[in-house]
This record gives sequence, C-alpha cells and structure tokens, in this order.
Amino acid sequence: METMKARALHVPHMRPAHLLPAFVLLALAMLLTACGGGGGGAAAPVSSSSPSVQPASVTPPAPAPASVNTADLDLAARLYKGDERTPAGFAVETRPASVVGTLSTRHLKNTDFATGPQAMNPVYEVCTNDMAQAIDWSERQANWQGQYSDMVEVNSDNRMWEIVRVPRADATAMIRHRVFRCDYLDRAGSDLRADSGSAGSMNQRPLTADELKALAQYLWQFTTYNNSDYAVVSSTSSSSGSSISETIRVGQLVRGTAGGCDTVQLTDWTHTMSSTDGTLTRAVTDVRSFKVKSGASGAQSCAE
Repeated sequence: METMKARALHVPHMRPAHLLPAFVLLALAMLLTACGGGGGGAAAPVSSSSPSVQPASVTPPAPAPASVNTADLDLAARLYKGDERTPAGFAVETRPASVVGTLSTRHLKNTDFATGPQAMNPVYEVCTNDMAQAIDWSERQANWQGQYSDMVEVNSDNRMWEIVRVPRADATAMIRHRVFRCDYLDRAGSDLRADSGSAGSMNQRPLTADELKALAQYLWQFTTYNNSDYAVVSSTSSSSGSSISETIRVGQLVRGTAGGCDTVQLTDWTHTMSSTDGTLTRAVTDVRSFKVKSGASGAQSCAE
C-alpha cells in the first residue's frame, strides 16, 4: 500500500497538467482496490465453520390471572353449592306450605293465544283490568301434562290476577296462571326474546325507585337467571335526571373441562324507567369474569 501511495504522489511531475485529474482518479481506484475499500464490493463469504449468530429467543411472560377477591370466592362457593341464588333482602316468593307436589307459576303471554305464526310476533306477558278476561285466558291453558287442571281459586292485588289450578292427574300439584293488570304494567311491545330494548310501560303512580326495584326483582323470577349455575350478586338502584334504574348483577358458573378451571361470568341486568311517563327499557351488560375451582377447602382461585 505504501508503494501505491508513492507512485500516486509522483504522478503530477510525470504528466502534463491537463492529464492530472485522470491519473488521480486512477490512482485512487487502485488504492481502494489494494486496501479492500469501497462501498460497492461484495462482502466476503462467511466460512461454513464459523458459528451462526441467531437472535436470542424471548418468551413473553404469561398474563397474570384476573384478580379474585374474597367476595368473588364467596360467590363461587354459592354457585357450587347451588342452594342460595339470592342475597339477603332480595324479594323472592316463598313456596306455599300446603303444596307438597309440583308448583308451577307462569305469566300468560300473547303467544299462548296467537292464531298466526308465533315467530312473527314479539313475545310479552299479556295484561288486562278485566278479571273475566284473565280467567278466559287461563282456561285456554288449563291442560297440564295432557290433563285438565281445575280452577280452584282466583286472587288479585293492584299488580295482577292469579288463577290457581289443580291438575286432575296430580292433586298434590298446583298451577298458578298470572296476568298483569294493565293499570299496573303494560308489556306490549316488549320482546322477551331480546336481551335489550323496550320493557313496556309502568302505569301505576307514583313512579318511584322502590316500585321499579320491586318490579325488576319480581321479573327476575321468570328468567333463566333464576336457574341452576346462576346466583344474584346484588340489586342496586340509581338515578340520572329523569331516569331511574335498577341493576341486578348476576353471576353464572360456566364449568370447564375435567381438571381445568371453571369460569364465573358477572353480568348486569338493568331496567331503566322514565320518572316522567313510566317508559321502561332493559339492557344486559357483561362486566367481567374470573377463574375458580372447587377444592377440599371450598372455592379457590384458579389459573390455566
């Protein structure tokens, strides 16, 4: 390389001035070639015996399990036991002591008497202020398990009519048909197949949070939330402007595969009422979920 530098330095003395740029460029090219420089040259091949450098493999940390507090575990314990679906203070009807057999309570619906395709109709509980009409609707549904049920009693209050029947095939059973009074609650336009939307109209006065709470807790009894693997966590009243709401929080136990974790899903079932005209709407909102399992010491937090 030193020899190349010396020759390059003597070029200006050997050639005319007008050839100087060309020789300078030639000398520089030779210099770069000898030194292995230049940006356009191909890189030297990597020897097959050289170790190949690979980027380090980084395993992302597993997500932390959702926090499970004492209240969650208490709820899970209730769900596993299955004998306490509602908390203290929640309004639930008691079973008549006189009934030792099957007790069936149902609200009569418009689809019980539909003459056209039922799928074309919204499904809602019927209402009437006429006791004779309520009895007539009950009569149309008098058969139970293929046998006629005799009407033995008619009850009423400011909310509904109740027609009590006893099946001829089983005198220990009781069938209760209920029909709302329209001057209390009109459910027309409310489709029970939809989780959210119109829930009818509250027609009794005054329109208060206590009345809405009583209605929401009563309606809960006729939903899938009143079933095995479900339990009520709380029932909470709130208000905003001219709206009053009652939110029933429900926990559902979703059982996992054998040996795996179970899931508890928390869901809010909310009824909102206009304090101006009594219009009702309802909505269902998923809140959160957590993993649990049933152990010898009770419900435990679980991570998969």
